[in-house]
Amino acid sequence: MSWLHEDSEVYKMLQGNQETKTPPRQSNSFRLLQEALEGSSGAAIPAALPSRLSPNIQKPVAKSPPPPLRECERCHAGICDVAVKITEGRYRHPACYICTDCGLNLRMRGHFWAGDELVCEKHARARHTGSPRS
Repeated sequence: MSWLHEDSEVYKMLQGNQETKTPPRQSNSFRLLQEALEGSSGAAIPAALPSRLSPNIQKPVAKSPPPPLRECERCHAGICDVAVKITEGRYRHPACYICTDCGLNLRMRGHFWAGDELVCEKHARARHTGSPRS
C-alpha cells in the first residue's frame, strides 16, 4: 500500500508546486548585492555599494559630559549628576555626605548640625552632652 496516491488532490498539489519554474522572491538589497557581485567578476566591489544598500543613518556622536551645575561644599569639585541638597545653596556629592567625626554616610540617617559641621546622631548627642569625640 502506498502512502501517496497519484490521483489524490494532495499529490497533484505537491507535484504542481514542483513544476513551477518561477525564481524565488528576493529583497531589493539582496538583489543589488547579487548584481554587484555578479557584475564585478573578480574586480573589487564598488565603494558606493554600501550606501545604496543601507539608508543614510548618521552614527551617534559621543556626548561630552555636562558642565557641573553645582559645587560640592566638602571637596569643592563640580557636581554633574546626583547631588544631596543640604540647605539652599549648599550641596554635596552622595559620597561626601558623611559625618565630620566618624565618616559615616548620612544617607537614610539624616544629619545634625554641630556648628557649621554635619554629624551623625551619635556625635550630635556626644557634642550636646559635652562628651569627647570618639
